[in-house]
Amino acid sequence: MTCRGRFHFVYILRLLRNGLVLCLLPMIRALLRFDLQSLITALKQDAVILAVMALVALLLWHRGGWQLEPGRLVLKFGLIGWHQWVLPFDQVAVLEQSRPIWLRTLGAARVTLYTTRSRPFKKARIYLSRSQGALLSETILPVQNDAVVFAPSGAERLRFVMLSANLAASLALLFVSARQTKSLLGQSGSALLNQLTLGNLARVEKLVELVLPAGLAWLFTLICMLWGLALLFSFLSTSNFRVSRSGGVILAWGGRVNHTERRVLVSSINFCDVRQSPIARLLRRFPVYLSAGSFTGADQPFLIYKKGEEQLLNALLPAFRLENLDPGPISDRSWPLYLWKGGSAFGVSAVLLSVSLWRLPSLSTLLLIPLGLSAGLLALGIEARFREGAARQEGGSLRVCYTRHFTRHDLCVLTPDLSFTTFQTPFSESVARCNLYIRLPFRQKLRVRGLKQFQADRLKLTH
Repeated sequence: MTCRGRFHFVYILRLLRNGLVLCLLPMIRALLRFDLQSLITALKQDAVILAVMALVALLLWHRGGWQLEPGRLVLKFGLIGWHQWVLPFDQVAVLEQSRPIWLRTLGAARVTLYTTRSRPFKKARIYLSRSQGALLSETILPVQNDAVVFAPSGAERLRFVMLSANLAASLALLFVSARQTKSLLGQSGSALLNQLTLGNLARVEKLVELVLPAGLAWLFTLICMLWGLALLFSFLSTSNFRVSRSGGVILAWGGRVNHTERRVLVSSINFCDVRQSPIARLLRRFPVYLSAGSFTGADQPFLIYKKGEEQLLNALLPAFRLENLDPGPISDRSWPLYLWKGGSAFGVSAVLLSVSLWRLPSLSTLLLIPLGLSAGLLALGIEARFREGAARQEGGSLRVCYTRHFTRHDLCVLTPDLSFTTFQTPFSESVARCNLYIRLPFRQKLRVRGLKQFQADRLKLTH
């Protein structure tokens, strides 16, 4: 089947963003001179820049396009000469179709193709109409059977929302939304909005002050507000979330406001990452993230499962297994290797708390927060000393366990395309230990600390 078409006209708006950056240059010059004539000149120059960029974007959109040929996708770009990317279907690891609310209003879809090879490109992002995006998805990674494997509901839905909440992404989205709202409301409207927001926060803070001291009450109120926003964004993005498998393709879709659909080629999966964060340990449910080709998949898990219910994950990915990992003898493992970060933070926090109790008792309650966080980091370092390791499993997959910050990662590495590097210091060499670095496709790297040298050599020989 041969099919061709142009990109959606949203592609023009994407190219015009570069023109908006160039428009800042005349405005900076006018700001330095700070007179009316310079401002009028800068506005004229900005108008010329935008007109030229709009013409260039229109020509690029008119000459560019996509074409479906038997077994491959061809993307064409160019203004004077032609530049085309040829992508065979078997080199597509993940096809992601995202339709945020602003694209849905325009009838468009953002299609991102993640490849299994780094050349000529790791990923390609194009804008198509909704029907063209659906055609592209069904042609490259077809799905015949969409029997649902995982569909959270009830209490499981609440756990999935909590484990999918990303505080950093929510803060960034909140910041952008606040700026856009201010520009729409104007100066008087934004002042009224600030008054309402701060007034409500002050009322909540006064209620919290009945239980906590004043300084800690403000911090507690702010953290709860930000966490609530993260849960709200997570609820909207995971609404009606479903995961299914059809042949060699995993299909995940969901989202009430921003609809996202991902199709993952099973044979291109690099590893499955089961993350045990403090919230996951508290809920006794563990999110599973997939990495396939150049797709890292760090924003949203594909499913969550409970220990002892691995059949849910095996229905989605039969090759997955997490055998009990024996780290070997650990009596000569270095304590400072695992505890230097948490121990240093705990020591500094304890000293600050002691000084505060002596000189500024009012700040002592507030300083309990970094002391508690550093104590948690110290406890995870102790756990890492007894748990970190790497070994081959039955079936040829690689079992890796390591700790990063407050999260323990249990990985089942499925790809054979990896390499091993060891690093030793004079102290670790004296006890025949090393740090093992596992390099995966697309510059992904894992580190296992304090592994016995013979275990690392065995992994190299069995690779």
